[in-house]
Amino acid sequence: MKVVIAGGGTGGHLFPGVALADAFLREDASSGIVFMGADRGIEVKIIPSLGFELITFPVGGVMGAGLLGGIFRSLSLAIGVIKAAGALRRISPDLVVGTGGYGSVPGVVAAALLRIQRSIMEQNVTPGRANRFLARFVPRIYLGLPTAEGVFPPGKAVLIGNPIRKSALTETGSTRADTGDGKTILILGGSQGAVQLNDVSMKVVPELLRKLPGLRVIHQTGSAHSEKITAHYRAEGAGVEVVPFMERMGEYYQEADLCLSRAGAMAVSEFAAAGLPSVLVPYPHAAGGHQRDNAMWLVKKGGAVLIEPDELVPEILIDTLENLMKSPVELLRMAENALKAGTRDAAGLIVSEEIKRMSGGTAS
Repeated sequence: MKVVIAGGGTGGHLFPGVALADAFLREDASSGIVFMGADRGIEVKIIPSLGFELITFPVGGVMGAGLLGGIFRSLSLAIGVIKAAGALRRISPDLVVGTGGYGSVPGVVAAALLRIQRSIMEQNVTPGRANRFLARFVPRIYLGLPTAEGVFPPGKAVLIGNPIRKSALTETGSTRADTGDGKTILILGGSQGAVQLNDVSMKVVPELLRKLPGLRVIHQTGSAHSEKITAHYRAEGAGVEVVPFMERMGEYYQEADLCLSRAGAMAVSEFAAAGLPSVLVPYPHAAGGHQRDNAMWLVKKGGAVLIEPDELVPEILIDTLENLMKSPVELLRMAENALKAGTRDAAGLIVSEEIKRMSGGTAS
């Protein structure tokens, strides 16, 4: 089986593709997996390190680029489709799966032109522009979170959950909130560092440690901010475990009772799969407000609490975190609700569905 996974640009679009690649290899260890993406996306660093072949194209998002920039990027996109078609003829894959982002467009469009079986995955509640465009070129759309009716053509979309990479899965699909042992807060500042979350956490955490003796705080800061934040906590006499970047997220999820985070689609999907209660602060400048929509999905399921970005002040955050950490029954309820909402093997479900579609010859 030969599979091309097209997409990337950001981790939220790339890592579901990595999870899907692993699932195809679990199904058939001889599967040939090739990634396609943008020449300036995160995939350039990640995919070769994982041992997969990567084919890139000089493409970028058209929206927001201005008239001349839009024309240039449209031409780049057209060239990318031509190059992708040439690569697909060489590879002759059984399937092309788009994972979203502008890096997915050349491969999926070329697959449609060549009538290769294809599908796309949409991670967010509010679909991105790339997938809205690609929906017309594919017969199947796999939804990670429920989208509004009418966004995609009828009969194409299937709600299946977001594929989660192995390193982000807990061993049991549950956290310490199940047992009540210990008190640990995990703060996720993002791999690049979420400035707003990092700044407010530096103000809140020392006070929280004084209010809650025995509390353990793990703060993932992003590499660019780790030294400054470490120095601040040291000056405050706050014993915080500062981690610039986390390789095996599942191990940290397993240790935590509560997580403070942005609300990217993969973050909320991972919290749900782990049964990890969370306090979510959506990134206010996310396209189409999609992070708030993602957060509200888990809030409505009872697994998270929402703090609006313009309400993220130390007083509100301290009260929210302190009240939750003093309420083990509430944390357990949130953990159970999150776990009920989560999907641990969406990648495997997608692989099974695509194998059925291949055997049925439904590529058009």
